[in-house]
Amino acid sequence: MSALKEAKKQLRKQIKAQLKTISQESLITQSSEIHQNLQTHEYFQNANHIAVFMNMPDSEVKTREIIKSCFELGKNVYLPRCNYTPIPGRKKNYMSMIKMPSWESVLELKPQGKYQLLEPLSGEDAMDTGNLELIIVPGVAFDKNKHRMGHGAGFYDEFITTFTKNHNTRPRLLGVSLEEQMLDNVPTEDHDWKLDSIITPSSIIY
Repeated sequence: MSALKEAKKQLRKQIKAQLKTISQESLITQSSEIHQNLQTHEYFQNANHIAVFMNMPDSEVKTREIIKSCFELGKNVYLPRCNYTPIPGRKKNYMSMIKMPSWESVLELKPQGKYQLLEPLSGEDAMDTGNLELIIVPGVAFDKNKHRMGHGAGFYDEFITTFTKNHNTRPRLLGVSLEEQMLDNVPTEDHDWKLDSIITPSSIIY
C-alpha cells in the first residue's frame, strides 16, 4: 500500500471514530441548516435532474428533507444503488443512479447491502439516459479547497468518471459536510474528483 493510501486509511478511521460521537440532536440541527443553505444555492435551483445519497443513521448529513424538497419543487430525483455483479466497462463494484417515481416510493425503500442503506432495486439508470445535472455527494471528510475523502470503495469517483466518458458531460458535484467533517487538508489521489462546491451548516464554499 502506498504511503498516501495508508495516510487516507488512517485519517478515515480517525474521522469516522469522531463522527460516531456526534449526537442525533446535532445531526438534525446541522442537517436542517445545510438544507436551508442548499435551497439558496444556484446549482440546486437550476438543476432539474439531481442525484442525492441516502444517509447512514449516524455520522452523516441527513438527506430526507433534501429529497422531499426536490419532489416538492418538481425535480427528478435519482438515488444510488451499489451493484456487485460485474458488467462490461465498469469495475466489479459499481454504482447506479436510479430515478425515483415519487416521494412515496422513497418512503417504501428497504435497507440493502453492506452498509444497510435504503436503496432502489430497479428503475431507470441515469448512466443509461445521461439525465443528470447535479450530484449531492457524501464523504467522510472535506476541505476548503473542495477536496473530498470518501469511504474508500470508489463508487462515486468511478460513477463520475464513467458518466463523463459516456455522455461527454459531467454533472456538477456538490458536497454536504457537517462542521466536524471539514478539515484543513484532505489527502487526494489522481482518480479523486474535486467538488464544484461544498455546503456546511455555516457556509457555502464555491
